[in-house]
Amino acid sequence: MGMFDIINAELECPKKKEAKTREIQIKWRELRVLDHFKIGNSIEGIFSEYDNNWVSADYLCNSCSKKTKGKFGDYIKTDDQKWHYCFIKMEKSEIKRVLSEKDFNKLGIEKYAVYD
Repeated sequence: MGMFDIINAELECPKKKEAKTREIQIKWRELRVLDHFKIGNSIEGIFSEYDNNWVSADYLCNSCSKKTKGKFGDYIKTDDQKWHYCFIKMEKSEIKRVLSEKDFNKLGIEKYAVYD
Protein backbone atom coordinates (compact mmCIF):
# COMPACT_ATOMS: atom_id res chain seq x y z
CA MET A 1 0.00 0.00 0.00
CA GLY A 2 2.37 2.73 1.16
CA MET A 3 2.05 6.47 1.14
CA PHE A 4 0.48 8.49 -1.65
CA ASP A 5 0.35 12.08 -2.75
CA ILE A 6 -3.07 13.33 -3.82
CA ILE A 7 -4.31 15.37 -6.77
CA ASN A 8 -7.66 17.06 -6.09
CA ALA A 9 -9.71 17.65 -9.24
CA GLU A 10 -13.31 18.34 -10.22
CA LEU A 11 -14.56 15.22 -12.03
CA GLU A 12 -18.01 13.91 -12.87
CA CYS A 13 -19.12 10.40 -11.95
CA PRO A 14 -19.99 8.82 -15.31
CA LYS A 15 -22.80 6.79 -13.72
CA LYS A 16 -24.50 9.33 -11.44
CA LYS A 17 -23.50 12.43 -13.48
CA GLU A 18 -22.50 14.14 -10.22
CA ALA A 19 -19.54 16.50 -10.43
CA LYS A 20 -17.46 17.04 -7.31
CA THR A 21 -13.88 17.23 -6.14
CA ARG A 22 -12.24 13.80 -6.30
CA GLU A 23 -8.98 12.59 -4.76
CA ILE A 24 -6.57 10.89 -7.18
CA GLN A 25 -3.86 9.01 -5.28
CA ILE A 26 -0.46 9.03 -6.98
CA LYS A 27 3.05 7.67 -6.42
CA TRP A 28 4.83 9.74 -9.05
CA ARG A 29 7.95 10.70 -7.11
CA GLU A 30 10.47 9.11 -4.80
CA LEU A 31 9.61 11.24 -1.75
CA ARG A 32 5.90 11.09 -0.91
CA VAL A 33 4.64 13.00 2.09
CA LEU A 34 0.85 12.98 1.56
CA ASP A 35 0.98 16.31 -0.29
CA HIS A 36 -2.20 17.59 -1.94
CA PHE A 37 -1.99 19.10 -5.42
CA LYS A 38 -4.44 20.75 -7.81
CA ILE A 39 -4.35 22.03 -11.38
CA GLY A 40 -1.56 24.58 -11.71
CA ASN A 41 0.63 23.07 -8.97
CA SER A 42 4.06 21.63 -9.65
CA ILE A 43 5.08 18.21 -8.42
CA GLU A 44 8.70 18.44 -7.33
CA GLY A 45 10.83 15.39 -8.14
CA ILE A 46 8.32 13.78 -10.52
CA PHE A 47 9.50 10.60 -12.25
CA SER A 48 10.48 11.27 -15.87
CA GLU A 49 7.96 8.80 -17.37
CA TYR A 50 5.08 10.93 -16.03
CA ASP A 51 6.44 14.38 -16.85
CA ASN A 52 5.59 16.03 -20.21
CA ASN A 53 2.98 13.37 -20.83
CA TRP A 54 -0.67 12.47 -20.34
CA VAL A 55 -0.98 9.96 -17.49
CA SER A 56 -3.91 7.63 -16.87
CA ALA A 57 -4.95 7.15 -13.27
CA ASP A 58 -8.05 6.15 -11.37
CA TYR A 59 -9.97 7.39 -8.38
CA LEU A 60 -12.42 6.00 -5.87
CA CYS A 61 -15.89 7.38 -6.60
CA ASN A 62 -17.88 8.21 -3.49
CA SER A 63 -20.92 9.02 -5.65
CA CYS A 64 -21.65 5.55 -7.05
CA SER A 65 -19.91 3.30 -4.51
CA LYS A 66 -22.37 1.47 -2.28
CA LYS A 67 -22.46 2.85 1.25
CA THR A 68 -23.01 0.76 4.37
CA LYS A 69 -24.49 2.13 7.59
CA GLY A 70 -22.09 1.80 10.48
CA LYS A 71 -21.93 2.70 14.14
CA PHE A 72 -20.05 5.93 13.35
CA GLY A 73 -21.83 6.78 10.08
CA ASP A 74 -21.81 5.62 6.48
CA TYR A 75 -18.72 3.99 4.99
CA ILE A 76 -17.72 2.13 1.83
CA LYS A 77 -16.63 -1.49 2.13
CA THR A 78 -13.61 -2.47 0.03
CA ASP A 79 -15.73 -4.85 -2.06
CA ASP A 80 -18.23 -2.06 -2.78
CA GLN A 81 -15.70 0.47 -4.08
CA LYS A 82 -16.30 1.78 -7.62
CA TRP A 83 -13.34 3.25 -9.48
CA HIS A 84 -13.25 5.47 -12.59
CA TYR A 85 -10.38 6.40 -14.89
CA CYS A 86 -9.12 9.91 -15.48
CA PHE A 87 -6.21 11.43 -17.37
CA ILE A 88 -3.76 14.03 -16.11
CA LYS A 89 -1.68 16.28 -18.39
CA MET A 90 1.76 16.98 -16.91
CA GLU A 91 4.03 19.60 -18.46
CA LYS A 92 7.38 20.64 -16.98
CA SER A 93 6.32 19.03 -13.67
CA GLU A 94 3.12 21.11 -13.56
CA ILE A 95 -0.42 19.70 -13.52
CA LYS A 96 -2.03 21.31 -16.58
CA ARG A 97 -5.34 19.46 -16.96
CA VAL A 98 -7.36 16.63 -15.43
CA LEU A 99 -9.99 15.02 -17.65
CA SER A 100 -12.53 12.26 -17.23
CA GLU A 101 -12.03 9.17 -19.39
CA LYS A 102 -14.94 10.28 -21.61
CA ASP A 103 -13.51 13.78 -22.20
CA PHE A 104 -10.01 12.41 -22.78
CA ASN A 105 -11.27 9.94 -25.40
CA LYS A 106 -12.80 12.85 -27.33
CA LEU A 107 -9.26 14.23 -27.85
CA GLY A 108 -8.21 11.13 -29.80
CA ILE A 109 -4.88 10.83 -27.97
CA GLU A 110 -3.49 7.31 -28.20
CA LYS A 111 -0.16 7.63 -26.42
CA TYR A 112 -0.02 8.18 -22.66
CA ALA A 113 1.74 6.85 -19.57
CA VAL A 114 -0.12 4.30 -17.49
CA TYR A 115 0.06 4.74 -13.75
CA ASP A 116 -0.67 1.46 -11.93
